[in-house]
Amino acid sequence: MFRLLGFALFALVFLLAAFGGAGETRANGVPQLVKLTYLDGVSNWGPKDAEGVLEFSFAEAYARVDVKGLKPQDGFTYEGWLTSSAGSTLKVGDIKVGPSGVGTLDTRLEKLQSYDYNMFVVAARAADQPSANLPTQKSIAGSFVVIGADTPAGSRGNVRPGVLPDTGERPPLATMERMVRTVTVMLIAALGCGGAVVLLRRRRGQA
Repeated sequence: MFRLLGFALFALVFLLAAFGGAGETRANGVPQLVKLTYLDGVSNWGPKDAEGVLEFSFAEAYARVDVKGLKPQDGFTYEGWLTSSAGSTLKVGDIKVGPSGVGTLDTRLEKLQSYDYNMFVVAARAADQPSANLPTQKSIAGSFVVIGADTPAGSRGNVRPGVLPDTGERPPLATMERMVRTVTVMLIAALGCGGAVVLLRRRRGQA
């Protein structure tokens, strides 16, 4: 019984730490949302009604991309790229899309070495194109200004859409959300087992 109560207490403390840590990290990391559309002067390939949203944080080194309207094209693979005005580029990862044109990329920015990027581009790579460079086929894109202590209020390019695009599919849970859900289930199970043991001992004592 004491072991079960101890486990329940540990799970509760872990749950509170997870919630507290998540809120504090996101405040320090300043996650940003950038709307992705067919951008004049940048986009040159793919459907013009496609759209998406990039959520990222350089401080936390993560990026998540949700797109819709980008149906698979034979011989092409969709990729997400960060670009800067100076010409530097960083491949974020491959964006796998389904037959309906809905796709998601959720990854860590492991090769991030600078913070001068100010645009995100969804590009389409042909099978015969070299993998080291940004593909010439550029679909939806979005520009942004990294939020920081020295960022002027109202800076242009810092796009924060009110809602994510309606993809018709429920996005997968983030790592922290999955962890919190798992711990919550463990806590409920532990408390339920503890209550069952107490009830069983009371019945035996009354017999």
